[in-house]
Amino acid sequence: MTSITRRPVAELPGDPAYLRFVYHHAHRADPYDDEDTLEQWHVSVLAPFDDEDDEEGLGDDRDPDLAPVIGRVSLYRLRDYTDGDRWSAADAESGDLEVIASTVLRGVKSGQSGYCKAFERQIESPVGDLLILDRVYLDKQWRGFGRGPVVAAEAIRRLSPGCCAVATYPAMGEYSKGRDETTETYRRRAKKKIAALWESIGFERFREGVWLLDTAQQTPIDLHQQHRGHLKALSHAYRTARRS
Repeated sequence: MTSITRRPVAELPGDPAYLRFVYHHAHRADPYDDEDTLEQWHVSVLAPFDDEDDEEGLGDDRDPDLAPVIGRVSLYRLRDYTDGDRWSAADAESGDLEVIASTVLRGVKSGQSGYCKAFERQIESPVGDLLILDRVYLDKQWRGFGRGPVVAAEAIRRLSPGCCAVATYPAMGEYSKGRDETTETYRRRAKKKIAALWESIGFERFREGVWLLDTAQQTPIDLHQQHRGHLKALSHAYRTARRS
């Protein structure tokens, strides 16, 4: 397992095959402000139950809300064909979303809503919504086993239908020291590691620090299947280690 994990399998807090994903999105029947243009999705990653075992199927009937949350994914769906201004909606939400919107859209200052020429050249079928992968977080006890890309890829698979692409803007979510004390060298290394994670599930460099995943391409699908294979192998190694 050395190729897919930096930590010994024995240190896994539970069987990774039993991680569960819970998706949450709420909106009013009468859309409020930019709700019809920018959808925010929250994905909670739940830990396996302590006594869960594949062979006996324990835990299948239990309330998943009883399991602790060990990870989170935040995503946004920037909808096409709405009456709202997509750039303004993204700008009002956060600086990272504004960077993505201003990079992939054309004529943001003139109110035009189409994708820019560079985006149309890179994406095979540049028509439809844009899914934005904003943040991926895992508790420290679950890090070092290569689960970050799996978590992101699973969330993208569920939420990307109808989207022509997925965009992300690799940024640091945590700092080993205080934010003001973090050196530029550390920032560059951290961003490089984050970008490598996105590349491992099919993202490609676009411009201005933005990365794109083309949902019409086969490569992201193949990479996702590879990560699922790694997950099965890690789960098998975990069970073997527990029996020994």
